[in-house]
Amino acid sequence: MKRIASLILALMMSVSLFACGAETQESTPPAPDTGNAQQQPAAQLPQEDHYPVTIQTHNQNGEVIEQTFQSRPERVLSVSQANTELLLSLGLGDLIVATAHRTSTPWEETAAEYEALNFLAQDDYPSKETVISLEPDLIIGWGSLFADEDLGGVENWNDLGINCYLMTNTVSGLGKRNFEYLIEDIQNIGLIFDIQEKTDAVIQDIRTRLAAVEARTAEIPEDERPTVLTVQMLKDNEWFARADTDLTANIIELAGGKCLDEEYGYASMEVLIDKNPDAILVIDRETKPAADTIEGLKSNPALADVTAVKNDNFYVITHVSFYCGSMRTVEDIEGLAQMLHK
Repeated sequence: MKRIASLILALMMSVSLFACGAETQESTPPAPDTGNAQQQPAAQLPQEDHYPVTIQTHNQNGEVIEQTFQSRPERVLSVSQANTELLLSLGLGDLIVATAHRTSTPWEETAAEYEALNFLAQDDYPSKETVISLEPDLIIGWGSLFADEDLGGVENWNDLGINCYLMTNTVSGLGKRNFEYLIEDIQNIGLIFDIQEKTDAVIQDIRTRLAAVEARTAEIPEDERPTVLTVQMLKDNEWFARADTDLTANIIELAGGKCLDEEYGYASMEVLIDKNPDAILVIDRETKPAADTIEGLKSNPALADVTAVKNDNFYVITHVSFYCGSMRTVEDIEGLAQMLHK
């Protein structure tokens, strides 16, 4: 009887183990592809293979700083229009919990999504308290955003468990701003969100388009290239100039022009007359429309003999495109090259 009882007990344990194993397999099926991002797990297999990932950015002082991402960011505060439009163009709009600091008319490619975002402020930065209440796991913005009088330093947000990324062309102390910095930003965003295939394709498209512009202008000697001067706005009898370290200088060079920009700040009209540019790059900002600046230049009799004014040779570039660099910038390089080399 004891032997029979032992056999019955063993049989019951085997059945129980088999049932538990079957139950375990059935309780963890692969997540169905429902098309609803909110129902997908935060870390799928490709992400588990990819993370943690560490990228280099900068802090508010221009120092290189590392940011480590344990998983894909799911709550992104994207302050400033250029980086927000970039994220939207890469299909990351559903991760943006809020934005702020709009300077230009929205880019046509992403305008509908951009206008539908949660705006904390238009031409301003949000407060620290507002940002904390949003519980972001990543803040992307311009270098000035992390000044003490605004959001405060990157390290302070890191202490709260929040990663930060500063758009490279907006970081002080890095020398001349250039289009390659924007390409580095796109590469880093690809790593942060594990969308390298998409960002690699975007970068390849950009490089192909820039190469086409270069091929068109490469044979033009330096001293025969059209001269271009950047004018941001007018005040009384002065004009606001951009420096030769601004992204505008690189945009002009990539378009096959010769940049006349030198020092940042207001200058007299005599300086503009003396430079006598073949073309004027006019910055458009919603609070300082390019149309007003162009009208002011054309209506000033002292400028009547300036080549660009006489030939009505103005190219309008948005603040979003020239300051930080954005998906619009390559369009402007192509457009300026078209105007300069008709």
